[in-house]
Amino acid sequence: MSDLAETDTMDDIAVTQLHGGNGSGADMVFMFNDNQISVSIFPSNGSSTKDTRQMEPKDRPLQDRLVDLISRATTCQDDDEYDRLEDEVLGVILDAGRHLFSRPISSQGAVAQNGQSLNHLLFPPFLYFRLEAPASHASIVPINPAEANTILTIDPALDPGFEEELEICQDIPRYIPEEIVVTKSFVRGANTVTAAVQVRGRDMFCKSRGQPGGLFGTGEGRELECLGEILKAFPQPNTIQVPQLLGYIHHKDTKQILGFLRQWVPGRRLSDVDITTATVEKRQKWSVQISETIKCLHEHGLVWGDGKSSNIIIDEQDNAWLIDFGGGFTEGWVDEELAETKKGDEQALAKIVELLSEGNDASSSL
Repeated sequence: MSDLAETDTMDDIAVTQLHGGNGSGADMVFMFNDNQISVSIFPSNGSSTKDTRQMEPKDRPLQDRLVDLISRATTCQDDDEYDRLEDEVLGVILDAGRHLFSRPISSQGAVAQNGQSLNHLLFPPFLYFRLEAPASHASIVPINPAEANTILTIDPALDPGFEEELEICQDIPRYIPEEIVVTKSFVRGANTVTAAVQVRGRDMFCKSRGQPGGLFGTGEGRELECLGEILKAFPQPNTIQVPQLLGYIHHKDTKQILGFLRQWVPGRRLSDVDITTATVEKRQKWSVQISETIKCLHEHGLVWGDGKSSNIIIDEQDNAWLIDFGGGFTEGWVDEELAETKKGDEQALAKIVELLSEGNDASSSL
């Protein structure tokens, strides 16, 4: 898992939910850039698609076929078949409604400074539509939430009975998503945001997830707890080449922890550095810094986890920082059976040192 990801200018689309059943109606929910779109599809006769299932495909109402495709997808056990069904339905929806989905909408309470508030991206509003296709041509019309096949929860983290299971540092500041301004979004998903942010004028980096059940057992939860342990072991800034934990993000009503804020380290990933153009001194410096950081972590019973070159930042002063303590492993860097262990870190370190050493031969031959 990487903290940084490229973004492009194309529409950012990701299906997050499908709801179907016995042919009485279905809906697809997907992210379309900054909005959550819900498109409901109902049988052409208003009650069931069963009456048209014996018709020739060319004669059958398209909306009946789409209802059945979604219903099949919700029970499908084959990933390839699921993707095919999902793509067919999504294609029809986008062809008919992209112009509507692309329209900007206002967001109450969003911070209007350099970017949107984290709250807007973490809990984007739902826009409800209905697909109508009594023949072969489809059209999309806006509807009220009450008319939808499924009424969705805008804020899934709003659970008054939630009990936090994470190990939290009680003296760390806490912030609500409404006061966090996103300056650059790196990773967007269903109620998940990884981004560069500003908090009260200070640049920071955040990972957040607003879903029922909290962060316990997630990569974000592991990283939050690990950064907390690192802060306890190294309370003074810049005593270890790991970005310092600066704050927690919590829900303004339930106080559920939604994510964390850490020190922002301007720079680039080691994987993006042309090793052959870096001097021998720089590469040796990075090897020493990375090795010393891992050694310090291990001496305090801490593990990096997903060690690899893309989880190392070379800052503007040419210092190497370890990032992404969310766990897991990456094939080619750490063996699966060594994931999230000291031996796994050592395996990744050996490959990183080898990578940095390879540049020596290249530079000497120039």
